[in-house]
Amino acid sequence: MRVLVLGSLGVERSDGTVAYLRGFQATLVTELLAADSAVVSTDRLADALYGEDIPRQPLRAVHAHVSRLRRALRQWEPEGPGVERLLTRATGYALKVSSLESDAGQFLAELTRARTLAGTDADSAVEILEPALSLWRGPVLEGTSTGLGGSRLATRLEAARREAAERLASARLALGQCAQAATELEDLLLENPYDESIARLLATALSRSGRSREAQRVEERIHGALSDDLGGGSRTMPRQRSWRVPEQSASRPGNRVTRSTQPARPGNRGRQDLSSSRLLELLVDRESPVWLGSPAPSQVPGAPASARPGPITSAGVYNVGGFPVAVVRGANAHRPPNVHGVLRTLEYARRACLPVALLVGEPGRRPDVGSETAHQVTLLRSLVQLRGAVPRVLISFDDTLVKAPGTAALGDACILVPPDLPAGTGGHPTAEIKVRSPAEAAASARDLLDYLTQHCAPAVPPHTAIERITSYGAPLDMPGVVTGIADSGTWLELMAEVGPSLLTGLARVGGRRVGVIANNPAVGDGALTAQAVSKGTRMVDLCALWNIPLLVLVDTPQLPGTGSLLQATGSELLRAFLGAQVPRITVIVGWAKGWSRMVMGARESGADAVYAWPRAQTDLADGALDGIVAPQATRAVVSTLLGTCRCRSMGA
Repeated sequence: MRVLVLGSLGVERSDGTVAYLRGFQATLVTELLAADSAVVSTDRLADALYGEDIPRQPLRAVHAHVSRLRRALRQWEPEGPGVERLLTRATGYALKVSSLESDAGQFLAELTRARTLAGTDADSAVEILEPALSLWRGPVLEGTSTGLGGSRLATRLEAARREAAERLASARLALGQCAQAATELEDLLLENPYDESIARLLATALSRSGRSREAQRVEERIHGALSDDLGGGSRTMPRQRSWRVPEQSASRPGNRVTRSTQPARPGNRGRQDLSSSRLLELLVDRESPVWLGSPAPSQVPGAPASARPGPITSAGVYNVGGFPVAVVRGANAHRPPNVHGVLRTLEYARRACLPVALLVGEPGRRPDVGSETAHQVTLLRSLVQLRGAVPRVLISFDDTLVKAPGTAALGDACILVPPDLPAGTGGHPTAEIKVRSPAEAAASARDLLDYLTQHCAPAVPPHTAIERITSYGAPLDMPGVVTGIADSGTWLELMAEVGPSLLTGLARVGGRRVGVIANNPAVGDGALTAQAVSKGTRMVDLCALWNIPLLVLVDTPQLPGTGSLLQATGSELLRAFLGAQVPRITVIVGWAKGWSRMVMGARESGADAVYAWPRAQTDLADGALDGIVAPQATRAVVSTLLGTCRCRSMGA
């Protein structure tokens, strides 16, 4: 049996015939496939199948559809696993389909092969990508009603298809096949009219084919499409992210501390140094933004001076570090909300897969929540619906807003700028980063956007190598271990003031991004306290949402394992690890025994590779370890594994 996803959903039998799926059965299979053999809860399946029209007995209705699918599996695979592919668990169901048993898995595997060439072998790239793209029979899951899982799967596969098409066109240009590349790029640009990277390739192909006039008209056609479809008032097209790895330069260093010291621009003094205006000015590049839905306030003829905030608007597409980002800035008494423009900008961000930066609040002023309530609900709904579709970074001057229970739904990561609080007054559970100035907030936001969107960057050796390890009687310097493994200047610690016995953050190893979770023996022996467990769980969820591999460094005292699994200490973190469909590398650097080892470093909890240092003390059997690795060799091992392992999610 082979599942066909790249087009109408179907199942290819062993005799070559195809059974196409429709209706509820197609939706059910789509949600199960998107989970990549993981368990999908019955509630989530009911929501995907029925939406708001939930039947009186949804569990029974879902079970009926599962029973029909089991009967179909018997027919599709009379001599194979058949019904054994569909497993029943306490909370839901799981469909066991490997990546080799689907056209999507085959396509992604071929794209991974093409990525390894990195533009060095154009002939091989064409030989790989041509048959890979021929697997596509139409839009992903064409004609199938999908839930959240299916929608995310379709979005990621379509993005992978665009990447493969761009790589193929670049390879053809390198081989001199300019006319064929131009033909393919013209079709691709019709499907993605807002992607400037495709337009640039098309202009190059047309120019090299002797069609210089058409090449000059390509950019005008894109601007026209933007104006007609989205009502943009600017003639500047934002540059889309492409698969090419940007050169590392002084304008995009990897160190957050270095970028927080950028000089103030002229014309900004006194009170404006601590405001959302100053924050926006530091965050975005100097290029003019693109406004959608309506012209900028400064461009409205006859507008009073108080309504002309210069280049600042409620929402627009700006370049941040050379890449387009949809920036939404909260309204206040001096800047009324432009609801239409904000909704247009968020919709464009969803369609063009642009990250979103949300600037909320002003120093010393609380937001007016009593006015324009209907508009606020509409905007909040649009922001929440972007979860999982595009990265969202929330920057707030209001600590009460950050403490609100629903704040986490507005952004995947939050930066807090509390100007009236001295450093060291405690962290906020929903703020990943707490800074003291707009400059630090802008630098942190750039770093977060880079990690959430850029899989790779140029590799940089660590500033200091791990040359020696502290003696057995002294706590391990875990921050030093992390910086000795990560590329120089790339360690970005998250939630530093919450649960300090556990370190969490983002870094790059060999240029590849990775989420780091590490016990900190210098604080409470690295124990998994309640705050540390909650902090680690949020880090796992962030990495799982954006397919960021995890590196877990274990050195923690033994936890009591009494009571049921759901009540045991650390069970929240264990459940997060079990549900995260991302590669996980565990390195036991110190103490790891009993229940704490099960929570942090066991293969049973989902670790793909488990290594240990020679000094480690663990109750793992010899066969349960993938090897003993010297401290100074840890970076090389982790870098190699990150370069070879692929995210387990089908859509990655």
